Amino acid sequence: MSTKISIDKHGNEIEFNPNEKKYRYKVNGEVKTGCTSVIDPRFGKAGIVGWAKKLPLEALRWQMQEDKKPIDEIEAYISKLKIKVAELSIKDANIGTMMHTLCEDYILGKNPVAPTSEPLKTMFPKFTEWWDNMNIEVIETEKTYYSQELDTCGTVDLICKMNGKLGLIDFKTSKSIDYSNYPVQISAYRKMIMDSTDYKIEFLGLINIPKDKGLPINFRKIKVKNDYLKAFKLCKQLLEFENDYAKQLSDWKKLENKQKQKKKQ
Repeated sequence: MSTKISIDKHGNEIEFNPNEKKYRYKVNGEVKTGCTSVIDPRFGKAGIVGWAKKLPLEALRWQMQEDKKPIDEIEAYISKLKIKVAELSIKDANIGTMMHTLCEDYILGKNPVAPTSEPLKTMFPKFTEWWDNMNIEVIETEKTYYSQELDTCGTVDLICKMNGKLGLIDFKTSKSIDYSNYPVQISAYRKMIMDSTDYKIEFLGLINIPKDKGLPINFRKIKVKNDYLKAFKLCKQLLEFENDYAKQLSDWKKLENKQKQKKKQ
């Protein structure tokens, strides 16, 4: 995927590079924080997921030690499992990206080739059937917006009209759309859109496209609430505190190292 550049109503040049992992967004050449980078770690998602991944490995290590397995054998086995876990994480992320691309192409009338491998083989027909039964007018797809007030960028899956009302819909391929960070995320998207365009977003929507064959599409409208935007702003404040503290910590460690060097002399 190539870098996308757009100009908002204030004349800001907004750049989104999907191939970058850390510095995806730039506004007028200056790196900006992405919406999910603000939200997910503050809601504990990143930390809890990482902790949950480690638990089975630590339990396995403990059991192998109890079984008197050699240390070298234990560590080699754990190392292999860590690689497999990382590969599965990358696979899940790629599935989400590919599904988003298929959905975008389909709603734009590009007639993408139907996938033949799972789980996309199961997921894509669910989406097309749901979409074909909905009366949705596409306005924008996969476009990046910037809010100067939030000083944050975000890429929105879909801006559309439903029943004469303008809104945004975010596509999710996770197991559920019950996570509390999702309303916060799309509320921040609404703010970015309304700050950088003349669109008046009246509704927020989430669509869950599950990988499981037995689960149907789940579409949910989220009420526009100031509390969700307040939650985002609190996340942003906490991120700024964490960044400031990280800088202070770096300065302290440099000073401590200098003091240690002086003592050695």
